[in-house]
Amino acid sequence: MPAPQLSNYVLETATAPGTGSFTLNGPETDRRSFSGAFPNGGSVFYFADDGAGAEWGIGTLTVGTPSVLARTTILGNTANTRAALNFPGSVEVYNEIPAEFIPILNSDGSLSIKGNRVVVGIGGANANYIVQLSYDFGAAALGYMDGAGTWRYVQPKGDYSTNAQLTAEIQRATTVESNLQSSKYDKTGGEISGSVTISGSGGIRTTYDPGGQVSGQTTNYSGFASYAGGRGGNFGFYVQELTGSTFNGVFSLGFPDGTYRFLGMPGKSGRLNDSAFGNLAYTSDLQNYQPKGNYAAASAISGGIAGNGYYTKTNGILDLVFTITFNTSGGQWVSFPMGFSATPNVFACSDGQHDGQTDTDWFIWGRTKDGFNFNARNFQGSFQIFAKGPA
Repeated sequence: MPAPQLSNYVLETATAPGTGSFTLNGPETDRRSFSGAFPNGGSVFYFADDGAGAEWGIGTLTVGTPSVLARTTILGNTANTRAALNFPGSVEVYNEIPAEFIPILNSDGSLSIKGNRVVVGIGGANANYIVQLSYDFGAAALGYMDGAGTWRYVQPKGDYSTNAQLTAEIQRATTVESNLQSSKYDKTGGEISGSVTISGSGGIRTTYDPGGQVSGQTTNYSGFASYAGGRGGNFGFYVQELTGSTFNGVFSLGFPDGTYRFLGMPGKSGRLNDSAFGNLAYTSDLQNYQPKGNYAAASAISGGIAGNGYYTKTNGILDLVFTITFNTSGGQWVSFPMGFSATPNVFACSDGQHDGQTDTDWFIWGRTKDGFNFNARNFQGSFQIFAKGPA
C-alpha cells in the first residue's frame, strides 16, 4: 500500500465540520491548497487545529469545487483518543507528518520498523550475512554464469515454486477449506439441508442421558421430530421413562397454537392411549360386540307406556301391545293408544283361561292408521291386542 503523501506549505481552512469530513475553503495567504499539491483520491497526512483542540491522521482527498478531505484514519488527538474531534467553528487543516510516521534510529544506529524488522547498514550486513559465493566444481549444485561472467546458483528444478504458483496454491487451499467449512456437519450440533440417505444396518440412533433422574418422576429422552417449517406444526416420537418403574413410547403431534395430541405406549403391557379419545380397543376387545349394521343405535330406540299398554319404537317401526274390553254386540271400534303413520298389522288373543274365553272366535276389519273394528262371537270380556307398523 503506498505511503500517505506529504507536500510543502499546504494549509487551508474549513468551517464547522463537526465530526465529519473537512470541506476546504481554499489556501491561506502564501500557502498551497490540498488540490494543488495532491491528486484526486490521494491519501495524505493532515493536522486539524481550531485553537481549542487538535487532531491528526490520514485523509482521502476528493478534488472539486470545493474540495473535500475525508478523515479516513485518525491517529490521535489532544483528547488522547482516536475518535474524531468535534470542530464547531473554523478550523485550520494542514499537511504535516505525524510523529507515528517519523523513523528514529536505535542507540546502536540501526532502524527498527513494524513487524520486528531491523534495517542494518553495510557493515552489519557484511558481518552477519553471506556476501559472496564462489564456484566450486566439486560441489553438488546447479548454476549459470550471467553476462558479466558471474556464477549464479539456483535450486534443482522441482524443489521450489514460483510466487505465482504459491499464490495459486494458497487460493486453491483457501477455497477447499471454505467449501469444507460451509458444507460440513459439526458433530456438536448444526443443520443439514437437502435429502440425506443413511445406508447401514445400524440405522439412526439418538442417545441422551440428562442425569439426576428421581424415582417416580418422568424423564423425556431425545427422539426424532419433523417440523412444518414456518407453519407451526410438528410430529415426533421419543422414549419416556417413569423412573424406577417402566419405559413408555410416546408419539406427539403439535399444532400452531401450542397444543399437542399424544399417543402413548405404556410399558410392556399397557394399552395404547390416545390423549384425545382414550384407550385403544383391540381385536380381543371386540369379540363381544355386534358387527356394524346388525344393531340399532341407542338413539333409534325408544319406548314407554301407551294407554293401558306399552310401546317400542325401533328405527321408525312402532310396536304396540295393549288390553281392550269387548262388550258391544255386533262389534266396536278400537282406537290405538298411539297413532301410526300408516296402516299397521293387528293381532288379537284372549286374555283368560276359561273355556268361554279360549273358545271364542274374534274378527278384525277396517284397519287404519288410527284404529280398527273388532268383534268377538261367543265371549265378551278382556282381549290382548298386538299392532306393528310405521311409526
